[in-house]
Amino acid sequence: MKTAVKIKDIAAQLGLSRNTVSKALNGQYVPKKTKEKVIRKAQEMNYKSFNNAIPKSKKYRILLLSGKPFHNMNFFVPLVKSIENYCYDNNYDFFEYTYNSAKTSFETIKNYIRSIEADGIIAIECFEESLIDKLLALKMPISFIDFCGHTFEPNNRKFDLINSTDQKSISDFTKTLITRNNFKNFTYIGDYHHCLSFHERYVGMLRGIVRSGLDHNRENDILEDDATFDYGDTVLLGEKIKKLKVFPDCIICSNDFIARRTIIALNQLGYDVPKDVAVVGFDGVSESINFTPRITTFVVNKEFIGEETIRLLVSRINNKNCPTRIVAVEVDLMELDSTNKTI
Repeated sequence: MKTAVKIKDIAAQLGLSRNTVSKALNGQYVPKKTKEKVIRKAQEMNYKSFNNAIPKSKKYRILLLSGKPFHNMNFFVPLVKSIENYCYDNNYDFFEYTYNSAKTSFETIKNYIRSIEADGIIAIECFEESLIDKLLALKMPISFIDFCGHTFEPNNRKFDLINSTDQKSISDFTKTLITRNNFKNFTYIGDYHHCLSFHERYVGMLRGIVRSGLDHNRENDILEDDATFDYGDTVLLGEKIKKLKVFPDCIICSNDFIARRTIIALNQLGYDVPKDVAVVGFDGVSESINFTPRITTFVVNKEFIGEETIRLLVSRINNKNCPTRIVAVEVDLMELDSTNKTI
């Protein structure tokens, strides 16, 4: 009589621990390649309880909803790709929809969600309070990547939000620049009402200044509404910089794109970065790291944020009544040339 194949037999064949094989066969996390190897070997060895040991995964239908087209492609492409890959690896159906509130009614989103029979939504670049309110009113599982920059009351509706640790990171680095470089005057450039992350970065700079015992005049910041002011226009940006009452030791920008445009505007005005003024960006995109001068920035783990967002969403699909969760993902400071006065 043929002896039944056991987990220890599969482990011995593969040179893996019994615990690893058991996890792979019971749907627990192990690296993808390891899991595939274990499953193949279990099939080859006719592991009797194989079919019962692996829970049947549900084929969820996931909608990635964007509030506007993506412009910062080096930031968004790896993030979206990680979500798409996760769906592919788990046999989920993946859909994308870009919503233009000026041209399309919200009813079209509702009809689309209904037509694809979506189980959950990942909302990205959805910063309008009215849009967020309508999405939450659908009472569907939803995870937001970033959020609106204004005070917003979700009326006890449950959702998930994932963001980077912007306020603490900027606050700590501002304090470092004050202590180490003897900087006293700062300027923030960017619409801090645009989204939660921009707001947190501005508050972070203010916190760092206050923690260091310095004062700050908000009139020395450039906080124009980005719906009416083009931060990519270096001539307009230069005009704003020229009107600053106190020329800053350091300019902190909402993101790397604004940091690059700010440096160009400063150069056009005859200022050198970093000798005359330091500049700090945020996001850690390649264009800024390869820029001249290389821009000091905070590197956001875009792939992890994408994967963690869909993991949160799937867990909410499985447990719709779990409390609202806000996840803060650490960022890594990459200090480069634009804050190094010795260059």
